[in-house]
Amino acid sequence: MASSPSFFFLLLLVTPSLASPPPPPSTTLIQTTCSLTSNYDFCVAALRSDPRSLRAKDVKSLSAIALRIAVAKAKTTAAYAASLAKNATEVAASRSAFGTCAEKYKNAGEALRWALGSLAQENYDYACVHVGAAQEYASTCGRLFIRRNPGMAFPAAMAKREDELQRLCGTAFDIISQLG
Repeated sequence: MASSPSFFFLLLLVTPSLASPPPPPSTTLIQTTCSLTSNYDFCVAALRSDPRSLRAKDVKSLSAIALRIAVAKAKTTAAYAASLAKNATEVAASRSAFGTCAEKYKNAGEALRWALGSLAQENYDYACVHVGAAQEYASTCGRLFIRRNPGMAFPAAMAKREDELQRLCGTAFDIISQLG
């Protein structure tokens, strides 16, 4: 009896596990972990942006990766704010506000490094406290700028960085919360 192409097609439909291999364990870990966060798509994109996440073995290692991503964002945002302070041509208040923002982002980075230390010691409550502090440091920049510069718009590029760091902190917080 000759085999027909439709028989093979039917066989593929009946046995989907043979047609497509299962996702790698790290992908499944990322998806499962991110499904328990407040922003699944952002979480997946953030973790996949770091190649170390593809080698993660557990939620704790994904937590550390999320924190390191946030530390890097805090560092680059602090440098960006410092450059805005240095190059500001507007009123002195905006130079001062950007300088203060740079300090706040440095503080956020330090708080996130403390969170990494707490995570390593499996002190998840303190890790969450430090992440919360970092998130608060990040949120003060825009408010501070507007208070010191009434009528001036907060630069969109700075607002975008602020939002991204807050979201990274929120993602790290959500992942760490799965551990305790």
